[in-house]
Amino acid sequence: MIDPKLITFLTVLEEKTYLKAAEKLYVSQPSVTYHIKNLEKEYGITLFKNNRDLELTEEGKVLYEYAKNCLIEDEELINNFKKKGDNVVLEIAFTNMLSDMKNLSNIFDFASSNDLYFNCRCDHYNKIVDELKNGKIDFGIIDHNFTEDKLESISLLQNKIILVAKIDGKYAEYNRITRDMLQQATLVLGPTYSGLYDATMQAFKNKNIRLKNKKILTASTSSLIVNLVESYDGIGFVYENCVIDKILNGSLKRIELMNYEPYQNVYLVYSKNASEYTKKQIIIDRYKKNKEA
Repeated sequence: MIDPKLITFLTVLEEKTYLKAAEKLYVSQPSVTYHIKNLEKEYGITLFKNNRDLELTEEGKVLYEYAKNCLIEDEELINNFKKKGDNVVLEIAFTNMLSDMKNLSNIFDFASSNDLYFNCRCDHYNKIVDELKNGKIDFGIIDHNFTEDKLESISLLQNKIILVAKIDGKYAEYNRITRDMLQQATLVLGPTYSGLYDATMQAFKNKNIRLKNKKILTASTSSLIVNLVESYDGIGFVYENCVIDKILNGSLKRIELMNYEPYQNVYLVYSKNASEYTKKQIIIDRYKKNKEA
């Protein structure tokens, strides 16, 4: 696998600034600077004549050619593995908040076949959309509404959002909480870019619930939300099917909030050009037939 520092170097040259490179790579600008400085330290060279226009030194030009070749070879190696024998491997990415879903196997059961396999990972919603548009992945499964013209989607299921608390914490004696109690609690939500966060905040707005909490925490997965709920004795907002096992075995408490029953849709998302790839179209057709049935 190509050195991530080389990827950063190539992205800086492509985007012309450290800031834009950081945005494209979904990292902080100091991380980009750190990678560049470590490359220079590792090879004992200076890459740029100055950091304003990013003009390469002679050593920088040599490393640039080397990095490009590494990237090409890495992509060729991946493609060769994908085409091995008669098997086809498709790339699929899930939004982070879906990593704990209990019914993911159902999605793969009816999508899979003897000669079709998936490489799977979880990632940031915006990165998944970018990679779908650029053809770097084949499918995204996301818990987020979107309006991208280059993408199409199939609704797979609805995730119910529920409130949970520590089993032996300050809310142990409550099966239902009031709005006032909610506004005084330490809340744990999904990250602000997530579909879970959007659906939760929209539900608050619809029910005219205004949060005045002094402490609102966020976490990128259901497991992390539960950890923060237990650590700070707070109230978490999670997808029901991501924590149902903990509720059933008594290690996590579910709390009701009157008239609060929000949902977030989960979508299979793919490029409109997917029909050019026969195996991808097979999967899409299967999902469509399943929805129609």
